[in-house]
Amino acid sequence: MISDFSKRELIDLIWSRPNFAQVELTKNCNFKCKFCFENCDVEDKYQDKLPEMWKKVIDELYNLGIKKIHFSGGENFLYKDFKEILKYSKEKGLTNLINTNGSIDISSILPYSDEFVFSLHGYKEVNDEITGFDGAFDRTINNIQKALDADKKVSVNTVLIKENFDNYEKLYTYLESKFDNLTYSPTMAIPCYTGKKFDSLSVPINKENMEKYLKYVRMVGKEKFVYKHGLYGLLGEDEKRIHMPVCAAGKSKLIIKYNGNVYPCNFFQTEDFLCGNVFEEDLKDIWKNGKGFKKFRSYYLNDNLPEECMSCKKHNNCFSGCRAWTKSYIQEDADVKKEGDVRCGIIDAYARA
Repeated sequence: MISDFSKRELIDLIWSRPNFAQVELTKNCNFKCKFCFENCDVEDKYQDKLPEMWKKVIDELYNLGIKKIHFSGGENFLYKDFKEILKYSKEKGLTNLINTNGSIDISSILPYSDEFVFSLHGYKEVNDEITGFDGAFDRTINNIQKALDADKKVSVNTVLIKENFDNYEKLYTYLESKFDNLTYSPTMAIPCYTGKKFDSLSVPINKENMEKYLKYVRMVGKEKFVYKHGLYGLLGEDEKRIHMPVCAAGKSKLIIKYNGNVYPCNFFQTEDFLCGNVFEEDLKDIWKNGKGFKKFRSYYLNDNLPEECMSCKKHNNCFSGCRAWTKSYIQEDADVKKEGDVRCGIIDAYARA
């Protein structure tokens, strides 16, 4: 018992109000990134919802307890009423985090933004080749400068595939020499069932490549590295009394797609994990009863972990890692199973009690 609450009661209480929502206003994009996990492409066109509909969603998010909205895509700036939505969110007192490929001038939305995540997938021509957009690198660099000049928080996201895996140090060195106060999120590409097929592009998951990736992690340093896909849980050394897993799916985060569909995680956008639709159902009911949320919560609320995880002193934090980094998921079985994160064994991350 902790302050007269059982572990389950305490965690249920904490998870009753999420604090972070990822909102995809549009799936339209002006890039054709080879690896895109959203399967966006400049040649595809999608019907966007009206701003009045999204404002109602923002009201519901606010009432649910959301503090920050991560506007993702597609490319946000292709949603014609983007500034109007950001202004409305800001007036509600929410923090606006904007994900962008950096190809479109950000000046008009700077007053209504708090944080930016810019996508850069290599140094100069490497980035432009991967994204299929000539001049993308230079445009993004210009927008990063504008965001920093406006005192916004800025992070650079890089998806690592074969074409840029050995190029990352060059990109990082350039950015560090040019800018102050950036954070970084280099992430190794993993398959996603709604994304583009890129098996021939992905970096093989083996000890040599994971050690090279961890070299990048150490190069960036703990203060500037933005951990994704449960990586902090694997590398973190702190032992916690109760499990508060790094994975936020269904606990503190929800994903809302351009068509209103709600999912617990970007890598589990299947019918089995569909939680509801914000344009058709009450968001509080979706958060409480969504089948995808329940799948993730039930896994984390029971202690039936793999034996090697139970004997690791980090399991209260990691709780067997990211569900998209399990052997089953990688072999095209999207489910929440009693499995450990494959990276843990490769990098010898187990910490015995």
